[in-house]
Amino acid sequence: MSLFSAVRACMTSAPKDYSDPVREAEFVFPTDFAGFDGHFPGDPMLPGIAQIMAAALTVSPSGSKDLRRIGRSKFMSMVRPGDRVRVRVECRESGTDLKVSAQCETDNGVCAQFKLVMKPS
Repeated sequence: MSLFSAVRACMTSAPKDYSDPVREAEFVFPTDFAGFDGHFPGDPMLPGIAQIMAAALTVSPSGSKDLRRIGRSKFMSMVRPGDRVRVRVECRESGTDLKVSAQCETDNGVCAQFKLVMKPS
């Protein structure tokens, strides 16, 4: 299973309407999630790329295959196995691009903020 497929399998709540400019989803990454392998032994934390993939899936069901660019990214706190991650994205079309502002948070607060450029659907 690819990492992208593993992230998709962790989605517990999908956006109600993918045409809405503001979309929200939830993910729970279990202890056996592939992204924790080697990141880091004895002190697992969710890799930033998994959070970016979660945001891409919140934008579009096809997710990362529509991802064109990752912009400014800031990862503020760790996501641990079993944490519930709420992803909120705001989308706006700009020419041939879909510009996305994304935020991920756990019960401990905001853990990541980043910008994505995706292919519009």
